[in-house]
Amino acid sequence: MAPQRLYVLQQLQRLNPTLQDGLQQPTREASTSAAAAEQHLLNPGSKEAQRWARELDNWLATNPGDWLSALYKLRLDEANIAGATTPDGTPTERLNNTRTLEPIPGESLHWLGLWRLNGGDPSGAVAALAQLVELRPWRHGSMLYLGEALLRTGNRTAAEVAFTRASHSSNPAFLRLLAQRVYQHNYWQEAVAVLQRSLELAPESIETLLALARLHWEVYDLTAAEGFCRRVLQNDPGNSEVRYLLNALPGRRGDAASHLAAVEEHYADLADPSSRLVSSIAMASLYVDTLTPEQTAQRHRDLCIPIEESVTPQPLETFGNNLNPDRALRIGLVSGDFHRQHPVNLFMLPLLQRLDPAQFPVTVFHTGTMHDEYTNRARQAASRWIEVHGLDDQAIHQRVRDQKIDVLIDLAGHTSSHRLGVFALRSAPVQATFLGYPHSTGLSRMDWLIGDPVVAPAEHAPLFSEGIAQLPGSVFCWSPVDDYPLPPARPAAAPLVFGSFNNIMKLTPRTIALWAAVLRELPGARLLLKAPSLADASVIARFRGLFAAEGIGPERLLLEGPEGLEAMMQRYGGVDIALDPTPYNGGTTTLQALWMGVPVIALAGGNFVSRMGASFLTALGRSEWIASDDAHYRAIARQLAEQLPALRSGRAELRHQMAASGLSDLEGYAAHFQGLLRRMWRHHCSGDPGRLLAAENETSLSAEP
Repeated sequence: MAPQRLYVLQQLQRLNPTLQDGLQQPTREASTSAAAAEQHLLNPGSKEAQRWARELDNWLATNPGDWLSALYKLRLDEANIAGATTPDGTPTERLNNTRTLEPIPGESLHWLGLWRLNGGDPSGAVAALAQLVELRPWRHGSMLYLGEALLRTGNRTAAEVAFTRASHSSNPAFLRLLAQRVYQHNYWQEAVAVLQRSLELAPESIETLLALARLHWEVYDLTAAEGFCRRVLQNDPGNSEVRYLLNALPGRRGDAASHLAAVEEHYADLADPSSRLVSSIAMASLYVDTLTPEQTAQRHRDLCIPIEESVTPQPLETFGNNLNPDRALRIGLVSGDFHRQHPVNLFMLPLLQRLDPAQFPVTVFHTGTMHDEYTNRARQAASRWIEVHGLDDQAIHQRVRDQKIDVLIDLAGHTSSHRLGVFALRSAPVQATFLGYPHSTGLSRMDWLIGDPVVAPAEHAPLFSEGIAQLPGSVFCWSPVDDYPLPPARPAAAPLVFGSFNNIMKLTPRTIALWAAVLRELPGARLLLKAPSLADASVIARFRGLFAAEGIGPERLLLEGPEGLEAMMQRYGGVDIALDPTPYNGGTTTLQALWMGVPVIALAGGNFVSRMGASFLTALGRSEWIASDDAHYRAIARQLAEQLPALRSGRAELRHQMAASGLSDLEGYAAHFQGLLRRMWRHHCSGDPGRLLAAENETSLSAEP
């Protein structure tokens, strides 16, 4: 049996690497078969898995000593045992027999634990892997997976003990894996230390140098990241991975135009329409202030055409979903971002917790690897949770089809965890994009973009590859996941401070020129900029130079790096008026500023990404803070500066207004969202070719600023 042969080959090579050259390598068919077997073991309840279980029964009847087949059968049978989440939940005698057959003590428990973990059963994984603490305490891989399972069950202290035990490995490749996994759980300093140990064990390892470059890039230590990239190139001048990181560095330093140019050149050199650079180009184009909305929209379409042409979609007429427009609808969410500080989690988790499971049962197809208490909350709120991060697009497509999803919702767009290929395959009768990406995806097989009358007015239809489905009010609804007390009022004698806590790439040349003009007109004012990239000295120097060119000296700038979320929220106490950038408006940061009692000035632009601030302020009832052009923006800044004492004493009043507005009405928002899901399904059932589901009884901001 191909899966068993491949496994034995891998184990022999692991135990005795010197055998590698003398062993026959697996055929392509064997590798494909093994990959399919792995998916069956992660999803033992599937029809294909149960068919394999019956084949294993026949095999074991004549080959009872085949340990691996017995182990596979034990795992597949867990789907048929109610509540089977621990080894004691499987027949004890069969588990003991399997362990008697195993070639290495503890192998059965290790693999049962790993399959349970990757199959979405962390409690079952803990039950299996915890037994290895006594039996195989230095099986470092088992300790790594035990740590992950413990984290997913909420036992952070025990998880840290397991990770520490795993870090005693002397295998550089394993230490790289460990660093990657612990970083995904926010242990970034520990991840750096583990990678440094890996580098000590293998000082010239290209893989470890690359891992260090990626990690420092992720935590915005940009000078160190560039240094590791240069070390890689010294040892491997033709390394293809380094270019991806070096292309991204200009963006991390706040130069969106240079970043876009570098990525486009790389994309052209690769001549691969399915390259991961497609989404890098799409995303970068949102930040460049020299592109018109029409140019940005066309760029997205052009990038997605080859992707759609490279796959054969599920024909719409082959879906067997019941077309009753009023029945309960099976909703699918595709996301890897249900974790603490991610904006998708901040906005989607409260909504997920309020959807009616009787009318809108939700299946989350989780594409990510990070798990924390918020991931657990999302999992509890969903009717079904399926881990798919290790699957390719075709496999996820099949999982979605198996669940008979009616409306499949993308929550990533072109961000890092996206799986737009699943939507290109047409995995559900109705497909929509929501929350994760403030622009059209460019996919023609994405039926709807869920927006509102401000970010996606009807007259902007030519900018969208999707139809427009409008929620009344704002497409975002603010619900803080933690309690953030208001900071004390600033002293009367303190100078006026404008502020922005946005991603540094949003500070485009036009934005800097606009903000510098505001500062010139108010000579006593200062500007506080806070962003992860400002932890790097080279970025601080760059922005001081950019503002100096506009006549603003360094004494008027307060440039700060990142802090934890609670500390960052309190830092709004040092800001009197927040300035929204253009063309890429603030999203979460704007809502955070308003919640902390800070007024925000926003410029209404020409597409979704540049109209988010206007959407928030319209829903809040503060349209007087929305500017129609640069001169109007500066005028609003002067008017608010004249009201400084009232602004400083009015933080609580602004928070109360926000809490009482539609911008924070979660119950109403959930009801509207459910109503929109129902309207999208009825539209599908009716065969209506229309491309607009307009919000009813809502006044919208004019599409033209």
